[in-house]
Amino acid sequence: MLEYVFILPLLSFAVAGLILAFGKWLPLKGASAGIAVALWGFSQALLLFVKAIQGGLTLPYEVSLPWFTFGANQAVLGVYIDGLTIAMLLVVTTVSLLVQTYSIGYMHGDPRFKRFYAYLSLFTASMLGLTITSSMMVFFMCWELVGVCSYLLIGFWFEKKSAAYAGKKAFITTKLGDLGFLVGLLSLFYATGTFQISKIIELARTGGLTVAAAGIAGILLFLGAAGKSAQFPLFIWLPDAMEGPSPVSALIHAATMVAAGVYMVARLYAVYALSPVALNTVAWTGAITAFMAASMAITCFDLKRVLAFSTISQLGYMMLALGVGGATAGLFHLTTHAYFKALLFLAAGSVIHAVHTNDMREMGGLRHKMPWTYATFLVGTLALSGIPPFSGFFSKDEILAAALARNPYLFLIGAVTAAMTAFYMARALVMTFHGKPKDAHKYDHAHESPLVMTGPLVFLAAVSVVGGWALSRNEIFEHLVNFEGVLPFELHHVAHVQVALFSSIVAALSLLLGLWLYKVKPELAGVLREKFSPVVDILESRYGLDVFFLKIVDLADWLSGFLFIFDFNFLDQIAIDGWAWLTLKLSRIQGWIDNHIVDAAVDAAGTVTMSAGRLTRLAQTGLIQNYLLFVAVAVSIFAALAFIG
Repeated sequence: MLEYVFILPLLSFAVAGLILAFGKWLPLKGASAGIAVALWGFSQALLLFVKAIQGGLTLPYEVSLPWFTFGANQAVLGVYIDGLTIAMLLVVTTVSLLVQTYSIGYMHGDPRFKRFYAYLSLFTASMLGLTITSSMMVFFMCWELVGVCSYLLIGFWFEKKSAAYAGKKAFITTKLGDLGFLVGLLSLFYATGTFQISKIIELARTGGLTVAAAGIAGILLFLGAAGKSAQFPLFIWLPDAMEGPSPVSALIHAATMVAAGVYMVARLYAVYALSPVALNTVAWTGAITAFMAASMAITCFDLKRVLAFSTISQLGYMMLALGVGGATAGLFHLTTHAYFKALLFLAAGSVIHAVHTNDMREMGGLRHKMPWTYATFLVGTLALSGIPPFSGFFSKDEILAAALARNPYLFLIGAVTAAMTAFYMARALVMTFHGKPKDAHKYDHAHESPLVMTGPLVFLAAVSVVGGWALSRNEIFEHLVNFEGVLPFELHHVAHVQVALFSSIVAALSLLLGLWLYKVKPELAGVLREKFSPVVDILESRYGLDVFFLKIVDLADWLSGFLFIFDFNFLDQIAIDGWAWLTLKLSRIQGWIDNHIVDAAVDAAGTVTMSAGRLTRLAQTGLIQNYLLFVAVAVSIFAALAFIG
């Protein structure tokens, strides 16, 4: 079975081309083909997962074929499958299948329906290729292709200026991080002499990679992860990416693309484990990101952007876990979060599909009109808030325990973030589904979404209820991903029960506070917002990071304008054109000297020579008596001179 895993991305690539070329004549304009391939991929990933946890697979499994040579090095194409790969495969294929099914209803009637499904399949292929490849070179290629697909899907409704801008913003911001990724990858190759993941891991484990090299490569690679996984300060693109269709938000901005950075750090965790500096960079960046994003979600009124900030915050949690040595906890949270965050985005999409607005101030009372959407959104809220026994409780509890064991300050940041998470989700739940309708017209026209949309919601809700418990039972997930021998340090013993009890109480109290404030005392929420308006302004301006980066863009524009002026007026007009003018003038002077002095001198020497020759020829008469006369004259002259002397 493992020997055919390479077919997964190839089929998705093929079906993307098929939909683009022939989707017009396929059932559901090609959506049927995309869903069929996604269903097959999900079934294969599920079988691999079941066999892996039952011990029926020999892992890791690696097959590589030669691709091309460069210098003395050989590039390869191949697959590398271990427990981490299988866990990520299951996440990607499950969410892809559900999103493509859901999109039939959500995107119904869109004039570019066929193109949308082609993009979804291409994105899925890119993520699958990134997940299973055995080469970091191919990993980087798929990584970049994921970015291209993100650009296409975020700006799918490009006729909207905001969507076109969001697509460009996402692409440029992530490319900024990818520059660091590329340099880090080349640094890693320089230090190890290979792009093969298995060899890099082996060298890191056996001392073939120095601490300094691991630290430099790890931090540079993390810049790429910070871009893709929206970490501080490069998270500015993700909230604006909500301009894309809601299924896109669920697929690439909640479950898969943004998790690629976390997956990359986990994939090369043996490298990061060598460098405390790299791990601390990951941990503190994650903690800062988690706190900042959660605080921004508290004041946001756009439902999808609230979930976007939540995604950024939870990605920060995952990075925090990886940085403090809780690699298993970080990957566990990646897995559970993928399902309940996809659930929340799809439920939000169901609401937006019904009321045609993202603004929670225009919603309210929708639980009566959309009971299935409400129930599933409630499940997602409880899971994200970390309320037991929902899946988020199990994974978030592990992260907080790892943070407490490593650094109490990081634990404190994580706990405060958990409290804010429960609060803003209670706020979103109440403003969207409870209270009186704020817009009677929108409320009257609202209705429950069709089965093709609510079906995936129910499935994801069920997974969000039991998934965390099922994966933590008998330490199934820990045995699957198996970071044994890679962890950088031994974590001090922490009583998980106390941490779990503390986090649950904090989450429950914050959830109740949010429900009370926005359901019972909504006028007080308005008063508090007005009273703390300076803080609200900072949060709504995203801590000024957007302005900061735009100032950098303005500076770059000014610098480019200055360089243009410098290039045109100095380099072109003076240095190049001026040098050409000077050269032309000097050449003309040189030409005059050559023509009038050098040539004249040469010509004069020739004239003198020729004149002397003519005079000499006059003496050459050929008559002997003339020659005797010349001799006589010469003798007479010499005699006279001798006599005089």
